[in-house]
Amino acid sequence: MISRTFVAILIFTLIFLISCSGSDNADVGISELTDEFAVPTATPFSTVDCEPYGTFALLEGKMFNERQRHSWVQLADGNILLAGGRGKGGARGPRLFPQTEIFNGATGEWTESGEMLTERELFGMFELSDGRVLVAGGSDIQLEATKISETWDKSGNWTATGKLNEGRDRGAAVQLTDGRILYTGGKNDRLADQSSTEIFNPDTNEWNLSGEMNQIRSIHTATVLKDGRVIVIGGGKHREGPYYASAEVYDPETDMWEYTGSMRLARLDHTATLLADGRVLVAGGKGEAVNDVDTATRASAEVWDPETGEFTPAASMGDSRTEHRATLLSDGRVLVTGGLLPRAEIYDPDTDAWYSTGPMIETRYRHLAMKLADGSVILNGGQDKKYVHITSEQFNGTGFDASKACTVGMKGTDSPLLTLANPGSGAEEEEDLNEFGSVKGKHSDRFSELEDSGLSEADLVFADPVIAGIDDDVIVVPLSTPGTLRLGQGLGSPSVDATGTLVRFREVIANSETDGIIVRVNLRNGGWDMGDMELSIAPGESGPGVKAFARVWLGLLGLGTDENGEITATIVVFEPSK
Repeated sequence: MISRTFVAILIFTLIFLISCSGSDNADVGISELTDEFAVPTATPFSTVDCEPYGTFALLEGKMFNERQRHSWVQLADGNILLAGGRGKGGARGPRLFPQTEIFNGATGEWTESGEMLTERELFGMFELSDGRVLVAGGSDIQLEATKISETWDKSGNWTATGKLNEGRDRGAAVQLTDGRILYTGGKNDRLADQSSTEIFNPDTNEWNLSGEMNQIRSIHTATVLKDGRVIVIGGGKHREGPYYASAEVYDPETDMWEYTGSMRLARLDHTATLLADGRVLVAGGKGEAVNDVDTATRASAEVWDPETGEFTPAASMGDSRTEHRATLLSDGRVLVTGGLLPRAEIYDPDTDAWYSTGPMIETRYRHLAMKLADGSVILNGGQDKKYVHITSEQFNGTGFDASKACTVGMKGTDSPLLTLANPGSGAEEEEDLNEFGSVKGKHSDRFSELEDSGLSEADLVFADPVIAGIDDDVIVVPLSTPGTLRLGQGLGSPSVDATGTLVRFREVIANSETDGIIVRVNLRNGGWDMGDMELSIAPGESGPGVKAFARVWLGLLGLGTDENGEITATIVVFEPSK
């Protein structure tokens, strides 16, 4: 009997210590994570009998639609209005939602609340001083940056309002202290990153261009400081880079941007959290791996101090994270959740250390997180390796005690970032980013942004092009077989009847190193004229530039000339592999 009791106690102790360590990666099967947990490693527990802080519980109420890359805002009555985002989708493209829902924190129930005029994801969303809710920008059902803005009222109706001056996909928007909305950077409808910014005035319902940033940016962060200024940090191009380490501060009084100190490591898809003392904590994100410093998915963190205008290395997280969420808790600590793994951790500014929490219920990234009035934090939607979530879960934690909590990660005084020189501040030249491994991919930015919509390398393997004869009006080719066309000629694939798509080469809009390649084509589908569409290859990229259309995808492989010097475009219609 005694031996059985001893064995049981030993097994329980081992299980407890493993759950407390938080250093094993439950999701290493995800391809993006196979080489990204080399540094830093978790430090030993602060005490032998440490306790993970806080617990997660799955909420019973479920949304009407599964969502990721959506947005929400807490209304004056305490309820939460949620809108947009992407659902499960499939090989032929994403499923974007116009539907909106309201979460009642008191009952835990979801109710529907009207449909937006435009489906969108990755957009800005804010409650205005008059009780309306503004949504603006993001990308639409065609995965193009949209200029459209609209407002919701308490009756559940959506009304069009003034348009943005530029489409903004993956930009960063914040609400200024006077109630206006500042939208910064992002990709425009030609896939170019922007330095422009603009401000929405709720009194006039119009957007006006404001001060221009010093650096083009997308996938960056924007944070309102305690003095009303705004700091934007990092950004770059998804996957292939370049990635930016620079930061700059906007002053609404002067409508001017000024560079401030730069981070030690470039990053995008990170989080930037305003701490109670006015500093800003930057955690995680993506960039190129730097040997013996950090992996491509970042575990490192840095803190920006408004008094000095400089970043200093903070404690590194126990896990590498990107597309995660960071939430300031009522006690001044920061809860970081998800990012390709079902774990969370707490940053304590007083001790400059990270501490493990109880495990999340579900793996989530591209999710939402919000602190409620009672101090708890609700997580919503997002996705894991296979699924887009329809669920929410809630974090609760009280009475934090650093002496009993389980330390993870690495202290800031031991951070590998200290081996890098302080970069100072100012502009970054693209060639200067090579130290951090910035590499241009062989595909256009359009491809890299849409990889998670069902496209893969295999989908972009095409047959040899069929060259249209000089007297041809339309050539008919199988799907995934490109056609080389002169102006005015068409490509039918796999036919020109009701089952096929007819693409006619109309115009060359741009063909330069600065603007990239942009062509206009006319589309007919099932015998119906579907209007014109622009296909593009971003500057410095080699294509293909791809775009979804109905049930197929279109690709621009490049421009050339025929034997008579007449310009040609090589275009393909294809379906991704099932």
